[in-house]
Amino acid sequence: MGQTIFVVWRECFEALLVVGIIYAWIKRNPDSSHGMRYLFGGVGLGVLISVILALIINGVFKTLTDDHQTMFMMGMSAVACILIVQMVYWMNKHARNMKSSLEQEMAQQVARNSWWGALFIIAIAIAREGSEIVVFLSGQIMQLNSQNYSGFCLAVLIGIAVSALTFYAFILTSRFIQWKKFFTITGIVLLFLAISLLLRAVEDGTNMLLEHDVSIPDFLISPAWDTSHFIDDSGLIGSFASSLFAYRSQPMWISVITFGVFWLLMAILFLRKKSK
Repeated sequence: MGQTIFVVWRECFEALLVVGIIYAWIKRNPDSSHGMRYLFGGVGLGVLISVILALIINGVFKTLTDDHQTMFMMGMSAVACILIVQMVYWMNKHARNMKSSLEQEMAQQVARNSWWGALFIIAIAIAREGSEIVVFLSGQIMQLNSQNYSGFCLAVLIGIAVSALTFYAFILTSRFIQWKKFFTITGIVLLFLAISLLLRAVEDGTNMLLEHDVSIPDFLISPAWDTSHFIDDSGLIGSFASSLFAYRSQPMWISVITFGVFWLLMAILFLRKKSK
């Protein structure tokens, strides 16, 4: 639940920032009343695209056999991991210029008397955030049933509500708070979420190979340590830490190696960016 709330909160907050920037720009435009219709139309279209994507993922998953479902979930987890890293890197690089870039794109479309072009800019921006939510949470979406559906929906609603409150706080305090630090901190948490998804893919793949009697070196599948007497990852706190921060109370060495290689690559990627 904690993973769902965080992802929805972070992505919805970014979507609200985009909508807020475009809304403020349209309000300054002489044809603002006309532009507002396209703003809300673009938001609605973006949300619709995200919902359709979620339905497609869920529909494809239910047509697959057990092994293929596992492979599909592994693939979605790997894709989500890559998308998260790409998103954090992009935000880290372009967040400062996001406002001016959006306003410039909108101005170019309106100069061509094309509010429809503006609508598609808005729709793409919203669909991008919504699609990221769908892909990041694809594991939960594919496992929805009558028992966990209400809990998932509640987590989504909480994430949306918290993002709205965060956006309101952002408007009130943007002159006083260094929101760059906010994006840096949440970006780090998102990278932990990325490695959590990657570990899930690696561990599911390892278990599937073992079930099919594929030989794997004992070293890779043996436990590296056991901290279950401190925090068990099957408990409430441990489960939250596992889903959001990739915590494992009894990790296999293959998971430890994956975790280490991931953070080494992230250090190279982001430190290389800073040195430029």
